Amino acid sequence: MPAPKAIWLSHTGLETLARCPRCFWLQYRHGIYQPEGITSRLPNRFDTLIKEYFHPFRVSGELPPIIRGQVEGTLESPFQEEYFYRLDDRYGFKGKLDECLVTAEGARTPVDHKTSSSDPRLNRTLIPAYQAQLDEYAFLLEANAKLTSGVGHLIYYYPDSGGAIHEGVPLAVVVKTLKTDPLSVLPRIRQAIELLERSVPEPSPACPFCTWRERVRAIA
Repeated sequence: MPAPKAIWLSHTGLETLARCPRCFWLQYRHGIYQPEGITSRLPNRFDTLIKEYFHPFRVSGELPPIIRGQVEGTLESPFQEEYFYRLDDRYGFKGKLDECLVTAEGARTPVDHKTSSSDPRLNRTLIPAYQAQLDEYAFLLEANAKLTSGVGHLIYYYPDSGGAIHEGVPLAVVVKTLKTDPLSVLPRIRQAIELLERSVPEPSPACPFCTWRERVRAIA
């Protein structure tokens, strides 16, 4: 009998676990995903444009003007986007970096682009998933024998007010620098694996998908 296919966990998967253990279990054990609903694809297109804008500066060895003076280092060249960490024959963890900076000492700083619908210049509470994402990038870098700088950057892009749109949409670019904690990641991965090795868990009381199913079943 052939060996079972390896299960590759990811940031998105761990965030699903944080929202609902049952939805996470169903996704990885049976391939049943939460319904996506109606979502905008504009952030995906904007993410592609940002990466295309960054690329020429990777070749030239300069920082893009929109972040120059706000970060240290140069764009990693060649840029490695995908990283994998194998725990054992059955499980692994993977991730895709948006960008990576390299300091003069050769340390890597993970970067994630964020398209924002609210002004990032205002003091807003950090979304915990964003911190976890940078921690996971740092973990993957170190697991692949790359020294990290101890910090990561969230770069927010916000369509600003003012000016004539026909002359171009004003864009506010705000860099938030966070300390990274790669040591916090492996315990989260192991917790996820332990759950997958058990029978189907109870749903989160706040899960809109599971509660919808239970409410419908009580009627129909």
